[in-house]
Amino acid sequence: MFILSREEMYAIDKYTIENIGIPGQELMENAGKECSKFINDLILPESKIAIFCGSGNNGGDGFVVARYLHNRKHLSKIFLMGSTDKMSQETLINFNRCKELGISINKIEKEPDDLYDFDLIIDAIFGVGLKGKIKGWQANVINKINESEKTIVAIDIASGIDANTGSADLAIEADYTLTMAAIKYGQLLGKGRENSGEVIIIDIGVPASVFSQFSIKGSLATCENVIFPYRNSFSHKGEYGKIGIIAGSPGFTGAAILASKAALRSGAGMITLFHTAGLETIFETQLLEVMTYPIPSKNTKDEKFLLKLNSMDVLLIGPGIGISDEMYELLKQITELWKKPIIIDADAINIIAKNKTILKNIKSEQVLLTPHIGEFARLCDASIENIQNNSLQYLQDFVKQYKCNVLLKSATSFFCNDNSFIFNITGNDGLSTGGSGDVLAGIITSFVGQKLSIKDAAVSASYLLGETAEKLAETRNPASIIPSDIIENIFKY
Repeated sequence: MFILSREEMYAIDKYTIENIGIPGQELMENAGKECSKFINDLILPESKIAIFCGSGNNGGDGFVVARYLHNRKHLSKIFLMGSTDKMSQETLINFNRCKELGISINKIEKEPDDLYDFDLIIDAIFGVGLKGKIKGWQANVINKINESEKTIVAIDIASGIDANTGSADLAIEADYTLTMAAIKYGQLLGKGRENSGEVIIIDIGVPASVFSQFSIKGSLATCENVIFPYRNSFSHKGEYGKIGIIAGSPGFTGAAILASKAALRSGAGMITLFHTAGLETIFETQLLEVMTYPIPSKNTKDEKFLLKLNSMDVLLIGPGIGISDEMYELLKQITELWKKPIIIDADAINIIAKNKTILKNIKSEQVLLTPHIGEFARLCDASIENIQNNSLQYLQDFVKQYKCNVLLKSATSFFCNDNSFIFNITGNDGLSTGGSGDVLAGIITSFVGQKLSIKDAAVSASYLLGETAEKLAETRNPASIIPSDIIENIFKY
């Protein structure tokens, strides 16, 4: 499933009109007609509907919706928040058609009176072209709509949301968003994810072949396109990877245990946990199916340790290792010598944030960093607020500079490399618990060891983690879900 930027949507519209020969008026008609079908199924017969329309093409879609709902015997009332002088030809045509049908049109320049008499509110004020803040009386209108406690349906995008970043100081709080042709970046990010409600894609008549004419970077992870490791009934453990995990330190042994168990439960063939010396008893009693290996205090000179480490097919480093001089030296050494896939997580990311030359000197191109928003902000020397307001741009810049792959973890997680963004929206608040990231890191590493690419492993593991949490929430309150529950239910559903 494609996810589009504002610019990509504009280009697709333009190509459809100019090269395919479908007029803009027809696309607008299709949009409004299909939206009206959804809305009609949502409400009772002869409902009272308030439709807030701007003077742009988003308002034009709203006028078409008003017409069709009027013809279905609903009482449509248009609140016009703009001027006919600024309307495109297509929008003006549909505005005039509403007038001809006798649909009530009230031009407003301040917030409307109480909206309690209406059964539904439609937002067709600002489309994907909006940039910047909504101010003055228009902001008052948005607040009035949000305070109405009515079901709100946004046309294309909730007004106030930036279509590329999802950022907004003030925006419509939609229950449903009927978006044209494809989901937009901003509907999956930041405030846009929260304010969009349920997003439904509306077919406006753009042929599927049009999308193939563009190098679209964004896509959504779904059950149809995620890839899991292939299993063979006649296989042996060596075919599913030799997994190396560098994790754990005094007080943080749980991170190592969770990552190791997650890797095991998701199919890894052989796992070796490399850990701080002195923790052998804890790990050997908790991890019966995992081999353990203490890290020598002078690891840079220990040939046996390096030989053991280099025998691994893939390496995870970071969960619970702490931020010490010894771990800095180990991470520096590994990233200079390692030529196989490596997943860098948790404390290893925090070490790199203070020593970015480590990442610049890395030898392997198969590098995945798995930061949460706070860790990524430290990597970028930026505030969390700035990252949240424009996370995709920061990711693109970071990946371009350091030639690596990143899976940024949040309510919407997304994988980024030079060629693509892949969004994952599975999951729930049950994952907002310490240790969930360790479980994810273990699954990713296991999948890489089972011969998935870094990209497929990161996306599929993130999807599986979220899907498992969703399934668990069907039988228990998400607040009670803990990382161990996720591990025990991987691939169970």
